[in-house]
Amino acid sequence: MELLTLSSRGWPVAAPAPGPVYVLGEAPAPAKPVLLEVRRQVPAVTDHDRNIMRDLVLGAFLGPQHFREDDGTYVAPYTTETTRDAFPAHLEELRECRTPDGQLSGRLPAAYVAGLAKGTTRVIASETRPKKKSAVPLGPLAFQDARIVREVGRLAPEHQHWIRYAYADSLAWDDEQGAVVALWARYEPELGKVQAKTRKAAQGLAHLAVQNAKRFINAGQDLHHPYRLRELLGVTESNWDKHWSPRWQSLKSAAFAMDRAALGALCKQLDGFRFVLLDRGL
Repeated sequence: MELLTLSSRGWPVAAPAPGPVYVLGEAPAPAKPVLLEVRRQVPAVTDHDRNIMRDLVLGAFLGPQHFREDDGTYVAPYTTETTRDAFPAHLEELRECRTPDGQLSGRLPAAYVAGLAKGTTRVIASETRPKKKSAVPLGPLAFQDARIVREVGRLAPEHQHWIRYAYADSLAWDDEQGAVVALWARYEPELGKVQAKTRKAAQGLAHLAVQNAKRFINAGQDLHHPYRLRELLGVTESNWDKHWSPRWQSLKSAAFAMDRAALGALCKQLDGFRFVLLDRGL
């Protein structure tokens, strides 16, 4: 005897006859499809993005704020050229109280007549106060600039120092020193093992490379030329061409790479924020 059960109650109350017994429970529910979370890939930062970010940073730190200019805080002059003949020239006539036959019976108080005329007479005069405007002395880009400056402060220290030194024209020694230290950390593994005198001269050259990169990025020209660097290092022309010129080129390349890394990090920090790019005369 075979017993088929199509419910989830289990075994029957009476014991079944001996033989094979088959119990079919409820069919399992179909598995729910698993939703795969597709994350949006952050696009790589391009040179165009860095150039735009460079302009935004320059404007945030050094650009004019385009403060609202008032038309003038003075009070407009008040003239009575158009009202001189209307009032109070006819005040005396309005005060007269005459009888039906035209006889003068008395005069009304001047204050009473003037009060009636004030509410019924149309006065044409120039404006005595300027139009109301916003009292907030902020430009249209003030909040955007504040957002950029705040995000710069959240970057890594080496990126902060370089951006403030190169684009904010910071005179703080901490920013210039931090940029030099960051550049030296990039270049030191490439220098290798050298004498202490050579290492000290290379560190001074790194400081000059930071200054040169700032001038070249903002003005498009070098600040320190090879002949001047040879004089500062006190080396011969052949020694410069053989040893120090490649080091100087490597330091310049490392400085530009540091600039690209700092601007790229700021682009990622401000990803998704909408900006207004204007010509601010920089």
